[in-house]
Amino acid sequence: MDKLEKRSRTSFGPPAGKKTAVFVDDINMPGVEEYGAQPPIELLRLFLDKKGLFERADWVWKDVVESTIIACAAPPSGGRADITKRMSRRFNMLCLPKSSSETLKVIFSSILKGFLNTGFPDKVKNLEDAAISSTIDIFAKIQE
Repeated sequence: MDKLEKRSRTSFGPPAGKKTAVFVDDINMPGVEEYGAQPPIELLRLFLDKKGLFERADWVWKDVVESTIIACAAPPSGGRADITKRMSRRFNMLCLPKSSSETLKVIFSSILKGFLNTGFPDKVKNLEDAAISSTIDIFAKIQE
């Protein structure tokens, strides 16, 4: 609420001419309760469904306008749960397959080349391939 401006008595939104995006990482991390509920996700669903939140301190409903929620989640396992259908229906889902090491090399190379071409000496530029290979190796070990 600190980032939003008061529009009317119960309406809040971003500064004029702007929109607010709230990014929620690992949305499927909250544990599932005995009856299948995930209270943090239910609060986000309430925000998406009703376009606002209830302020318990003031006992008043606060509408939030010109805002959206962007979320990401890893596949369910190891402490991550499935997101309920009531919540997932509110999102456009993008599922990304695992990238091969060659694909990662192309991605990392294009990013690192652009960065190194901003004025680094040749000694540092020559470390590009080693830095990329070691990054991909470390990433593969972490995935294991």
